[in-house]
Amino acid sequence: MTQARDRLFLLRPDWIDQDRPWFCMACAAVEGFLGYYPAVRDQIDIAYLPYDRPRHPVVDLLGEAHQNLPTLILAASFAHPDLRDGDLQQAGDLWFATDERPITRVLAARYNVSPPHP
Repeated sequence: MTQARDRLFLLRPDWIDQDRPWFCMACAAVEGFLGYYPAVRDQIDIAYLPYDRPRHPVVDLLGEAHQNLPTLILAASFAHPDLRDGDLQQAGDLWFATDERPITRVLAARYNVSPPHP
């Protein structure tokens, strides 16, 4: 039986808005963290989603109110002293983090790599 893995959802780069291409700074920061720690990348599932909404499968898992990216959905609840109040949110039975700072803190704590400097 395969163990459930944490799932990270990022925006694809070069999406079009206002008639020009863009990239997401928060997603790029998470990509940078994963570049520092490729072993973390190997232990999670990563999906790159288009800019347009609704952003399935995030909406399917967390609801329409929680489709901002980047989003990390945890396979199981998690607590660690490095996490701050509000780093993790809950939608139904799922725990998740959104934005680069909470996501990198959670990933660092969960996969035992150096945390970001406060």
